[in-house]
Amino acid sequence: MKKIALIVPALLLVMAGCSKHEGAAKGGSQVVAKVNGSEITVHQLNFALSKMGKLDQSQVKAASEKVLQQMVDMELLKQKSVDEKLDRDPNVLQVLEATKQQVLAQAYMQKVASKQAAPSEDDIKKFYDTHPELFSERNVYVIQEFAIKEGNEHASEIEAGINDAKTGDDIANWLKEHNHMFSVNASRKAAEQLPLELLKKMNTLKAGDTLVVKSPQALVLLFLAKIDRQPVDLEKAKPVIQQFLVNSNQQTLIKNEVAALRKEAKVEFYGDFSKMTMDGNATVPAAPAVKPDTDKPEAPLAAPASESTQPAHNPAIEKGLSGL
Repeated sequence: MKKIALIVPALLLVMAGCSKHEGAAKGGSQVVAKVNGSEITVHQLNFALSKMGKLDQSQVKAASEKVLQQMVDMELLKQKSVDEKLDRDPNVLQVLEATKQQVLAQAYMQKVASKQAAPSEDDIKKFYDTHPELFSERNVYVIQEFAIKEGNEHASEIEAGINDAKTGDDIANWLKEHNHMFSVNASRKAAEQLPLELLKKMNTLKAGDTLVVKSPQALVLLFLAKIDRQPVDLEKAKPVIQQFLVNSNQQTLIKNEVAALRKEAKVEFYGDFSKMTMDGNATVPAAPAVKPDTDKPEAPLAAPASESTQPAHNPAIEKGLSGL
């Protein structure tokens, strides 16, 4: 039954509970299809369409027909599932209950998060000033990365050996002369595409410098071949900073709420977990990861969107902010 975990969430999103054998719609215009007597209403269709994001007016009719066809297929599959009593299968019931629990928990978190006040202009300015490496002193780095597989064992020797290197070729030649196996990769990275701790170190370096980084798999040498200063002014940064602060404040509100609920609740553990105690740290689901804008990593922040309710976003900047 492993496939059920994948199928059920899709059913909830696409179908939104397509059929209702009891309680017909108030008016015939509310019903867009009947499948073996079970109704699919316009409200259910609109809900499914809302999951597709914003559609142009020219796309609505075709999208509606496509989604409705999918809803019919899902209803047929659901009816067959009920006929074969799969709705009573313990594994299916477990998945349905887990999905219900998640939906209700997220609904409450959303309600709690909606209580926060919008970030003030002072909050946005303070954040901008506190992180010059992402904004006023934002750089785009041309990096040559040397990964030395067994380099951690010889880190001191390697660091001393490449100390006088002026170019990437100097580093490569020294490593070859001393029989160190390595791979090399060249890339162009904007500040927001780098881990924040690494960025803080790189922001203090100049072109021609090399940063030595230990990782579990290899010793990594980051040679800064070129540094281009491409600052982002406060006006362009405002929308993405505002969204970051909103998300951050929401996480804080939710964390505090969960902590309060834990404090008030009576929780008992049994069996193998009988000696377990309540963890004082509230566990809050993390915000969704944002995909970096890898096609144009050095692109500046986008201009504000035309709709005032939707601030402009730069995915790459957001990735940098998410590491804070």
